[in-house]
Amino acid sequence: MSNFSTKKPLVFLLGAGFNRDAACEAGQFVPLPSGRPAQYPLASDLLDICFGLDALPPDRSVEDLFQNSINIGDRKPLEALYEVLMEADYYISPHLKHGGSHEDNVYIGFLRDFPREPLLTFNYDSLPEILLLAERSWCPLDGYGVKVQAHEKTIRRGEQPVEISLRSILHLHGSLCVYPATFYLEKRSGIEPDMLKFDRPPDFIFDPDALGHCFFPFERIPPSVTYTHVADRVIAPVPNKAEGLKGEFIEAVYSQAVKFLSTARQIISIGYSFNPHDRHSYTKLLAAAVEKPVLLVAPDAESVIARLTDEYPDIRWAAQSMSFKEWVNNGYPGV
Repeated sequence: MSNFSTKKPLVFLLGAGFNRDAACEAGQFVPLPSGRPAQYPLASDLLDICFGLDALPPDRSVEDLFQNSINIGDRKPLEALYEVLMEADYYISPHLKHGGSHEDNVYIGFLRDFPREPLLTFNYDSLPEILLLAERSWCPLDGYGVKVQAHEKTIRRGEQPVEISLRSILHLHGSLCVYPATFYLEKRSGIEPDMLKFDRPPDFIFDPDALGHCFFPFERIPPSVTYTHVADRVIAPVPNKAEGLKGEFIEAVYSQAVKFLSTARQIISIGYSFNPHDRHSYTKLLAAAVEKPVLLVAPDAESVIARLTDEYPDIRWAAQSMSFKEWVNNGYPGV
């Protein structure tokens, strides 16, 4: 495990709103081969991206639409979601990272101002990891909060990535770049067939798929019989995520997240709406935040707190009703 600071830290909880300013910071319009701009979408954007809709059907949520597509065996909406996120990582993050065309941005500023604080994220994308890898303060071997297997290319002296991450990035709903290997093949001697075995803890495999160049010099572990497709590595955005939270990688990440929250001096939630459909996801986290100050940074922070206060009265809620970019540019009010 990484040698993280033992002092009581700030802990950041990231939602989709954290990424919303990334395209603008990268130069406003980063074109994709299709001609449309790369973007990290909010839930409201998914109606068009994933379902081709301008508005929700009556009495339905985006989560309901994803659940229905899963029920009828239509994976296209989920694949569209994951594709747009990986496209955003591929085309936007190179502009924002150290050495990129727009490296003077609020994301780099934020990460440098808080160099060791854990990042707990409900997002599937890899924006923080890609930026921190270029900062030489994170690597995939230990930076996901669990030990991860990855290949590393041999490169020139002085260009090596950091060997021990300065912080964890915990993907609470899974990462598109990591999957668990829950079984293995035991080689047998002679003519006896190899045996499928399940009697050891899972390995966690790093596989950035099309994002490989973003994680240089780390490479994917070549696929084997344990390979999990990208679209099956994360909890789908459905109304009830309880079953998905039982996944091996996600359970391991949550265990680490609760430890960080229980020892935090303050928790800062950025761009996360605490959607009631996510209640299974955040209840355990908020249980670890009792009697702690929790700052919400989002344009709708006041209304979110109004909804949460009755349900979680033992948390010391505070709000900064502004975007992530505005919060950074105003000097992190509330911290």
